[in-house]
Amino acid sequence: MPRLFCYILTLLLLSCQPQEKADLILHGGQIYTMETPGSTVSALAIKGERIIYTGSDEGVMVYKTDKTEVIDLEGRLVLPGFTDAHVHPLSAGLARMGCDLSDMTNPDSVLQKIAQYAAANPEKTWIRADNFWLPLFDNGNPKKETLDAIVPDRPVYVTSADGHNAWVNSKALEMAGLTAETPDPANGRIERDTRTNAPTGTLRESAMDLVSRLLPEPSAADRKKALLNSLQLANSLGITNLVEASASPEFVETYLELSQEGLLTAHVSVSVYADVSQGEAGAKAAIAIINQYKQAARWKNDLRLDQVKLFMDGVVEGKTAAMLHPYADEHHKGIANATPEAAKACIAALDQAGIQIHVHGIGDRGIRITLDALEQARASNGIRDARHHIAHLHVIHPDDLPRFAELGVLANFQALWATLEDTYMTEMNFPFLGEERIAWQYPIGSVHRAGGTLVFGSDWDVSTMNPFDAMQVAVTRRGPDSIPREPWTPQHLVDVPTVVAGYTKGGAYLSFLENEVGTLEPGKLADLIVLDQHIFTIPKWQLYQTQVLMTLFRGKIVFKRL
Repeated sequence: MPRLFCYILTLLLLSCQPQEKADLILHGGQIYTMETPGSTVSALAIKGERIIYTGSDEGVMVYKTDKTEVIDLEGRLVLPGFTDAHVHPLSAGLARMGCDLSDMTNPDSVLQKIAQYAAANPEKTWIRADNFWLPLFDNGNPKKETLDAIVPDRPVYVTSADGHNAWVNSKALEMAGLTAETPDPANGRIERDTRTNAPTGTLRESAMDLVSRLLPEPSAADRKKALLNSLQLANSLGITNLVEASASPEFVETYLELSQEGLLTAHVSVSVYADVSQGEAGAKAAIAIINQYKQAARWKNDLRLDQVKLFMDGVVEGKTAAMLHPYADEHHKGIANATPEAAKACIAALDQAGIQIHVHGIGDRGIRITLDALEQARASNGIRDARHHIAHLHVIHPDDLPRFAELGVLANFQALWATLEDTYMTEMNFPFLGEERIAWQYPIGSVHRAGGTLVFGSDWDVSTMNPFDAMQVAVTRRGPDSIPREPWTPQHLVDVPTVVAGYTKGGAYLSFLENEVGTLEPGKLADLIVLDQHIFTIPKWQLYQTQVLMTLFRGKIVFKRL
């Protein structure tokens, strides 16, 4: 009898042993699974690409074999990998490979770097630079003569950090044929001399295209290198899922190439550009591009190709954002890139085709036109699980705050910009908007409390890709820095758990990946990050100092800080 009892007990014990063994075990940490608010475990096990166990340090060890790699977290915090819901990896990567002006803090340093780049590249027929800080120049309106003084013999094309303004020299204007008689293009503006009407050197919105169409195209090899570099940077910041904010066909081909070669180290949703001003025709042109590549994308790992990007308006600093009431210092309401009728036709056609719609909306009128069009699409096409989203959301009229929840539209904020420590904000946006609208800027907490779903993006390389900088601004409305002070517009504050949920669960939901990523639970992909400090408990003024120590994508370590 005792022998039979032991035999049965042995069988029972064996049956309780896990059928799978782990390739990697993490233990001894604070692992926030994000399944429910505050849910934590101390250990997890990974086999291949997926999590097979979450729980206690004792429980995880039954998954260990002699071949299992075991990492002691030493109490560190673990989260699901982050989503950057609006980013420009390819164009930003190309800018970093060229003359990148992101760190230049005064006009002289900008000019010096451009001059040095031109001297170091005598073979280049065009001199291109990117990401100069628009407020460094009076009224955000730099002049051609300033560039002429350093590069008189070759055309120069320089983009502002917001991506909605270009600064060119006289040679570039000459080659593009721009004169006092050249009319402003639709949805754009050529800044002009008030006496002669001649172009002064600053081009807004679609006027940029009058010169940029002449620029040499980057090679396929340069595009590939740029994207690989950008993915490496994203992984170092804990990003394992991203939304490419606006892709040309050439960009789509680069994503396809990396996916085919197994080189993508993040899930990618690609937004193909469409011209909203063309209404249904603009929608059909974008759908044709998607259909051209989608069959190839369907069998590519980690690549979604079913979003379309629409630019509904411009930016406040260029006075091209579409406002419901005139700018405080001028008697115009900015530029809406489409009439309400064209916007409704374009959005209805995209929605009917099953496309996820991704909209650049800055001004309160541009955002309202978008919400009205999305509402009509629901009425005409029926309600579906569309997960359309509007990015930036700079100025939202208070009447429109509840409509995000009502229409199921995701609010895609770039939280870093909601701070007084930004000269775009204090020197350009405040004077242009006027006192009442100043308080309507980036209403993150207000949208959340009205029931809207939050997701977060960086818009890199317009600004840093670092999520922790943006998190700190979201929860302080100041900084990011280590100086405690009263928040600007405290009515729009959110807490750290809400922001982290937007970067994890919210981002996964936007990408239709909530069954695969966004939380840490058995069966899901092992996309996770290890941090050097506990962002839920540290003082909020230290959030921006957080560093990622390790990033896993599909169970593999794709970044590790030495």
